[in-house]
Amino acid sequence: MLTKTLQRLSLVLLVAIAVTARAQSSYYFADNKTGFDPAIPTPEQFLGYPIGSHFTRYDRIVDYLRELDRLSDKVSVKAIGKTYEERPQVIAFFTSAANQKNLESIRKQHLQLADPKAAAPNYASLPVIVHLAYTVHGNESSSSEAAMLTAYYLTASTGPDAARWLNEAVVTLDPAENPDGRDRATHWFNQHKSFPAVTDPLDREHNEGWPNGRFNHYLNDLNRDWLPLAHVESRNRMAFHHDWLPNVMIDFHEMGTGSTYYFEPSKPFSTENDLIPRATYEVLNVHLAKYFAKALDGVGSLYWTKEQFDNLSPIYGSTYPDFTGGVGVTFEVGSSRGLAQEGSNGVVTFPFTIRNHLRTGLSAVQGAVEEKELYLKHQRDFFASALTDAQKFPTKSYVFGSAADPNLTNRFADLLLRHNIRFHELPQATTVNGKTFEPGHAYVVPTAQPHYRLVHSLFEEVTTFHDSVFYDVTGWSLIHAYGLPYAKFKDGNLVKGEPVKTLKPVEGGLAGGPSSYAYLLNGNDYYASKAVATLQQAGVLTKVSFKPFSINPPAVPGGSGAQSLPRRPVNTDFGAGAIVIPVAGQKLPADSLVSLLVRVGQQTGVTFTGVATGFNAKGIDLGSNNIKSLRKPEVALVVGPGVNPSEAGEVWFLLNDHLNLPVTKIDLSNLARADWSRYNTVVLVGGQYNGIDKNVVGRLKGWVENGGTLITTKTASEWAIKQGLTRENLLAVSKPDTTKSTDRSDFGRVAEQEGAQAVAGSIYTADLDITHPIGFGLTDRRIFVFRNGTTFLKSGSSRYNTAVRYTANPLVSGYVSKGNLKKISNSAAIVVSPEGQGRVVLFADDPNFRSYWHGTSRLFVNALLLGPLLNAPTGIPASEE
Repeated sequence: MLTKTLQRLSLVLLVAIAVTARAQSSYYFADNKTGFDPAIPTPEQFLGYPIGSHFTRYDRIVDYLRELDRLSDKVSVKAIGKTYEERPQVIAFFTSAANQKNLESIRKQHLQLADPKAAAPNYASLPVIVHLAYTVHGNESSSSEAAMLTAYYLTASTGPDAARWLNEAVVTLDPAENPDGRDRATHWFNQHKSFPAVTDPLDREHNEGWPNGRFNHYLNDLNRDWLPLAHVESRNRMAFHHDWLPNVMIDFHEMGTGSTYYFEPSKPFSTENDLIPRATYEVLNVHLAKYFAKALDGVGSLYWTKEQFDNLSPIYGSTYPDFTGGVGVTFEVGSSRGLAQEGSNGVVTFPFTIRNHLRTGLSAVQGAVEEKELYLKHQRDFFASALTDAQKFPTKSYVFGSAADPNLTNRFADLLLRHNIRFHELPQATTVNGKTFEPGHAYVVPTAQPHYRLVHSLFEEVTTFHDSVFYDVTGWSLIHAYGLPYAKFKDGNLVKGEPVKTLKPVEGGLAGGPSSYAYLLNGNDYYASKAVATLQQAGVLTKVSFKPFSINPPAVPGGSGAQSLPRRPVNTDFGAGAIVIPVAGQKLPADSLVSLLVRVGQQTGVTFTGVATGFNAKGIDLGSNNIKSLRKPEVALVVGPGVNPSEAGEVWFLLNDHLNLPVTKIDLSNLARADWSRYNTVVLVGGQYNGIDKNVVGRLKGWVENGGTLITTKTASEWAIKQGLTRENLLAVSKPDTTKSTDRSDFGRVAEQEGAQAVAGSIYTADLDITHPIGFGLTDRRIFVFRNGTTFLKSGSSRYNTAVRYTANPLVSGYVSKGNLKKISNSAAIVVSPEGQGRVVLFADDPNFRSYWHGTSRLFVNALLLGPLLNAPTGIPASEE
């Protein structure tokens, strides 16, 4: 009976979709009574199929926008960059023909709103900027289809409403913020859709295979990348954002099939940022919400507000605009995840989800235009109030930078430039709290600037919240993520000179001239590992020092060969982790080796030092047994269903982007077929591995004991311990007694009370053993660790095995329950466990969090590059007795 009912439902659904296809204008544009310009093709006419009957490839979406640009003087399309898979990122501009001719002038006038010193504009004559951003999560597919219909309406509508909107607004449209993920999802849905449509939630169409289309090429969630800008798509998008500073920005999403439609305002106070003027939440959001509600009321679509999601941090597309004087809004529609799917609200169809997004998107434009002066004035007041708030804030400037790590310093400075944050070169040597900052190697960031709120977000800690139920992270200060030295000042006396506009590239190369003996590289610089990996790829023998040493300043030899090389200041002090490259024993001739070092130094910004002798001024000599040969990593990364896609993608991205190393991605289902002898390093990130066959576990254990390096993070570390792959242990955690009769709470408080037990993406201090190979290259024992999981490691079975341990009072920023904070305190963060000739490196957390937590990703890189050298010695070699 049930089967027949479903068959009839499918038939009815097929007929409904067909009817919708034949009458798209009446379905999608029921409110339009004035008609459309017949010279402008509908998406259906251009594509050859009705919107909602097929998932449209990204290139065809771009083609349609470019066709509108060709046919209409109200449309222009501009490229802003490319994705990793070479898809163009484009923005389509919709405004009147007169405005199109003056777009650059409008842009410059609009940016004056961000300058508190500029005179107030004539708001009546200044267009409002509305940005519609679709499909940042690639498999939330309805929004890009809605983007085409929105583009059609703005271009072809002949009614007075559309004409007014284009006269009084510049509407910018990003058809898919994540083109690579969009096409991954599109291929899946089109490949598995049925005729007639299958609504059963268990059908393959509705259940994407790993890793699904949510993520970009490197499996990063681009909706969390607005502040870190780790990925190219985000950097391209940020350049556009600061070129235009939209007054209203809509971020289109999808949620579960059982949900209806969400739009802001968000939950008052509890998940809103105290830095943002209350008017953003209580006035601007509320005004727009009335337009959204009316749009959905008109077609009987259910919706909800004020319950979930958060506006705490500027990491999202719906929150970052709040920090730049606009108002960002999240739209979430209950998803069909395919052509049609059964849910608790009936069958959800693809056309239905598209129509909801179309209507709310157009209503956003309407609301922004009809209340234009409110949004324009708010933006001007926002930047003026930023200066007022900065005056009240006790910290007047931040200093950051490291003379030992100029590349990471430059990388953070580049991030500030991308966020349009003003900063200056440090004018004089400054010491505070034992940290010394040197001119030429450090910068000063004043808080008194229009982007004060972004500055605060990048540098300040937050530990007090209005609520204990959170959607995502609660700690996001990027200065901690980079692990750079920084200090806060209560005066602005160090802010001198003109702001930095462009950064000088760090000049790497060769100091000391060509050598017939050896070359040295200090390990402090973030890109030293990049240089080492590049040399290893070229077959160069590299070594690492386990002890510090100092050399005598070498004289630069003469000769034409030396004169052709860039000369650099000579470093004489080398710490543990310094790289030694002997000339003898190399496959390359000496002249080819020096040419390669110069090239790699220039490419990576690191400086090699040529030395003529192995007899050092202080410390060990270059022939010491404390200088050990490195092995080129041959890395396998386990992926597939059960593995956390983002954490796997972080490792993939780190090896490709930072180290320029290949990594073999092995699906869980293929582990039994793997030839483990091909790899010397295997990485397991957070996930569920209980399905791995015991024979595979046995082979993995044997591989480790024969010399392999197994690196595990988060729940993979728990799995490795439980499978006996390591002798280490999880921290014993006592469970609360739930049998007491007094242990009773109201049902309505479940979210409040259970949410309060979370580790809500927060930042902690830990003690790093900088004499351990895991810590090589770092000079400060204090390190900042990001934690968003509940893996608790016990300190190592040997006193030398705990490379990183949380401090006694570790919380720096973010929310954590008292119970979990107690568990974290003094627990192990990284344990290196020798197993036979190999080792298991256990990370309690995700060291590569969202590809921007560079402070701990360095430790992960050390585990990769130094794997065979991580085991503590079990005795003194005979040669040293």
